[in-house]
Amino acid sequence: MTGIRQALRASSLGCALCLGLVVPTALASTAVAAPVLSPQTQQTIAELDGDGVFRPAEPDDGLGPDWLSTSFPRADGNTIVVVTPGTDDGTLFPRIQGLRAGRQTLIIDYPEALGPLVSGRSGAVLPIFAPGYDASRDVAVDNNLAVMRAFAQQTDGQPFVVYTGYSQGADALGDAAETAVAGGTIDASNSLILLISDPRSPWGLKAWADDHPVVGTVFELFGATSNGARDPGATGEDLPVTSVIVVGDPVANFQWRAHRPLSSLLVNGAGFIAIHSGLGEENYGNLIDYTEPPTTMRSRDGNTTYVVYQPKHHPLTLVAMILNDAVGLDPSESDIARWDAVNNAFYPLVTPTPSNAAVPVEQATSSTSSLPPLVEQATSAARSRVETTAEPQITETATGGRHRAPETTDPGITPETEAPTEGGRHRLTGVGRHSTDAEPSSDSTEAPTDASSTPDVSTPDADTGNDTPDSEADTETDTSSDSTESESDAA
Repeated sequence: MTGIRQALRASSLGCALCLGLVVPTALASTAVAAPVLSPQTQQTIAELDGDGVFRPAEPDDGLGPDWLSTSFPRADGNTIVVVTPGTDDGTLFPRIQGLRAGRQTLIIDYPEALGPLVSGRSGAVLPIFAPGYDASRDVAVDNNLAVMRAFAQQTDGQPFVVYTGYSQGADALGDAAETAVAGGTIDASNSLILLISDPRSPWGLKAWADDHPVVGTVFELFGATSNGARDPGATGEDLPVTSVIVVGDPVANFQWRAHRPLSSLLVNGAGFIAIHSGLGEENYGNLIDYTEPPTTMRSRDGNTTYVVYQPKHHPLTLVAMILNDAVGLDPSESDIARWDAVNNAFYPLVTPTPSNAAVPVEQATSSTSSLPPLVEQATSAARSRVETTAEPQITETATGGRHRAPETTDPGITPETEAPTEGGRHRLTGVGRHSTDAEPSSDSTEAPTDASSTPDVSTPDADTGNDTPDSEADTETDTSSDSTESESDAA
């Protein structure tokens, strides 16, 4: 119950502004050999550490699934991983376990704050004294730039460096990469950028806010600038960038229907608690368990690949599962399937597609030979799981807003150590219940009703009767007639 209260408090505090990484592959659980870094690289790290760029990392036993070296042939045990955490990031080390595997891991030190609501690691006695979002993020930008510049200036023994950031950390890392490319202070041939849950994704919170000027005023209360979607062209053609998105995470895939504001906020709140904060069974910490292969898109400008994962369950269903678990109830698979049917009818998620992106993107070719090794491995691993079941998966139609396309339907795949810490906004629990399930989608039902046979906890329906009429305005067409039919029965 304590974890749930903390997540609910985090959700109410923040918002999606603070609103990493596991990209799934089925890999062998072996330890990487101890890293052998060149003397020049060791000196570079020592100088950066002396300047306060890094903070201590928790111990790593070097065990576990090492997908990095399998996905990227160059990413051997001598690869350096530079991580920029999210706001008050409590799931940092579980989330990056598959990246570390004994490698040299450097954690960017910055406030991780969202003043006046979250102190993070700023040292502020009270959140009202903590730095605002932009001030916190800019510290991370400067520290990432210092690392990029230092490695680029090495005259010998340059390492291959994987830079990754989560949430606010992804925002900072993306901005740093753009600045470094513009200034020629990053060794693009020896670098890889991994943005996880980036608020500036083409379907993210900041892309949506850029279309709603009033929201910019709200952002200013938290010291944040509404700077829109990230321009993939700003990182050039030579620097590879991968952006990982989970459908339903309001940071990277903000849900909005102008005629259903309360429903949209309800679903975004559920997605923040269950997916972004990591309390639900499906989140960024266990993508390796997802049964559906990711959708892959490419930017028309620059060299960015977008990898989109579809959770098995609707965010409202995930929250219902969390609440049931908190009171000691174990809902059956049929209960969960019914909740999904009702919730998908109540609010079908808008999945990222080229037609609703805020920047020009294209669907990647179906040939995996054209995909980056990371995406190819993740796709083949997920497909191998999907082939074991015959049930359909959810697809949705984009709708509403400047970045949505209601007339076009694209299928959417719905250098020290410290003791481990607890707490933080982004928490990780569970290993997931990921057997494939039919998830019908339609918008013909006004609100979820009788979603659970369990008497004390069911799917939320808090905004029914408060939105402008849902039944008239919800005109989205599901791409699967079978899903619509089964959903009507379930509702």
